[in-house]
Amino acid sequence: MTATTSPHAPNETASRFDELAAEVARLTRQVAVLQQTHAERGHGGGGDDQPPLYSTVEEWVNTYLLRTFPRPVGEVGVSRWHWCEQWWRHDEAVTRLTALWFGWEQARLQMTGMLPWLRELDQQMPILYGDDGPFRNCAVSGDLGVARHHSSPEVPAEPAPENWWSWWE
Repeated sequence: MTATTSPHAPNETASRFDELAAEVARLTRQVAVLQQTHAERGHGGGGDDQPPLYSTVEEWVNTYLLRTFPRPVGEVGVSRWHWCEQWWRHDEAVTRLTALWFGWEQARLQMTGMLPWLRELDQQMPILYGDDGPFRNCAVSGDLGVARHHSSPEVPAEPAPENWWSWWE
């Protein structure tokens, strides 16, 4: 008699299916437990449910950024890097630093999130601190004097003609 005609084959097959179903159920429970543990540790959903580590961009800049990524700043025309102690007066700087802070808050929650964030930082630092950046007309305080803060002059702009943006709608 062959295996397919054996009187025990249907029972063996049913038994094997029951074993496989039990194994699938056990693995499903194990995956659910692991997913729950992962979510409870703050790694689920991209970290959207996690509160920020720093409550404001100012706290992040003063506590993290300036201490972690210091640059030698100095007088205008003397140093490669420019900084303004009143950075919060420069709209461009606030916008760029806020974007970096938000990105950092998200990146810190991901296993390899800092790698792309560091590339963004490396791109933004020369713009922020550079010769053409928002701090180009400011000088840090030193032994000889008080910091000089000079906001960049506003660039004039004319309003667009009526209905100019109608194509956008």
